[in-house]
Amino acid sequence: MRFDVLLHELRLYKSRSQAAAAIEEGRALLDGASVKPSREARAGQRITLIEAGRRRSVEILDLPRGGLSKEAARGLVREVAE
Repeated sequence: MRFDVLLHELRLYKSRSQAAAAIEEGRALLDGASVKPSREARAGQRITLIEAGRRRSVEILDLPRGGLSKEAARGLVREVAE
């Protein structure tokens, strides 16, 4: 699944365009590296979000399938310590 779509589907960003902007600006990293929004993301990879000087890392447990509620989307990621 595309990285920008995944960030939106996991409810980490409100829209796909916001997710793509964060990726382009280096505020959303995949496995610690800057990637293009079209990069394929898989389960087991780590997402690092940098907002207002804070870093948050989550591990992708599974990819979303179809429309998910916010609670269901939260169940697809796990917080990890840096």
